[in-house]
Amino acid sequence: MRDSSKDHHFLAQALDLAQIRRGFCSPNPSVGAIVTFEDKILATGYHFACGSPHAEVDALQKLSMKAEGATLYVTLEPCCYFGKTPPCVDVVVQAGIQRVVYGYCDPNPKVAGQGRLMLEERGIPCEFIPLPEITDFYASYHHWQKKKEPFITAKIALSLDGKIAGKSGEPIQITGGALQAFTHASRKISDAILTTAKTILHDDPQLNARLPHEIIAKPIYILDSELTLPLRATVFKTAKSLTVFHDKKANLERQQPFIDLGVRCIGVDKYAHGLDLNQVIQSIGHDGIHDLWVEAGGHCFSAFVKQGLVQRAFIYVALCWVGDGQFAFGKDFFFDLDASYIRWQQFGRDALCEIRW
Repeated sequence: MRDSSKDHHFLAQALDLAQIRRGFCSPNPSVGAIVTFEDKILATGYHFACGSPHAEVDALQKLSMKAEGATLYVTLEPCCYFGKTPPCVDVVVQAGIQRVVYGYCDPNPKVAGQGRLMLEERGIPCEFIPLPEITDFYASYHHWQKKKEPFITAKIALSLDGKIAGKSGEPIQITGGALQAFTHASRKISDAILTTAKTILHDDPQLNARLPHEIIAKPIYILDSELTLPLRATVFKTAKSLTVFHDKKANLERQQPFIDLGVRCIGVDKYAHGLDLNQVIQSIGHDGIHDLWVEAGGHCFSAFVKQGLVQRAFIYVALCWVGDGQFAFGKDFFFDLDASYIRWQQFGRDALCEIRW
């Protein structure tokens, strides 16, 4: 009888590989793969970016595409159609793989069980073994495949007395180094970041992922109804790309300076409460963004939450008292705590509340 614990072990290792390029593969999912023979690892691989070899191929290339009698562990069901690369099922068969084990059924309708079926039709046993951590890893990919909208994580940091900034909106450091590091790590594994022109005007943030040994630029989306974003803002230097959403009735002559700087400008409807966020997220989903990190002020955070557009919220609570400062939320804001998941964690002297709907 097969020892299932070994299958779980190798799938977990494949997930570690998939984690390496999370935030860099969209519109493709990030995938990890391991080739074993008699429970010994022969090769490993992962998907580097859209258009590059898939994880299975990356691993098999290290074996010169020869893996007679080996087992392939892969986090996601092997693909079975021609895209920017050939079908992985063909490569798996040609390499001589004897057994395939995968941890998540691909929700892409072009695959959706067909990958497994095609392998089995060619005499290769193909087994789906779900692991909770792999299921969680692909939550954003599943969400994007089903809705063609990004999985949205909104973050906000506040003091014990509910403040996020100084009296006039000036930035103040609220959380400590541990949560700041968490923010940068979260930016790294997100496909893109969304903020507002107001946040940029007040804070002039870099909005990149600054880690101990690397600085990573990310695509940035900015909500800017009247195209008032300062052209000397730091994000023009630190973003991988910039997209500005504005009122489609705004003075379009204001677009030209942005266009001259390589900024994409997209007009959407505007209502009394602000830009149409549904149009915004549909456009971002059309770009192939799976994971969207929303980092702005209380008004933006509240708008996304009120409209039910957030799948996960991170609320940082710092062990400090600001006093005369700007409140995070208005008096009419409330959380729908009919959440599927709520968890508190400690980060140094601060706390993080994670809420999922």
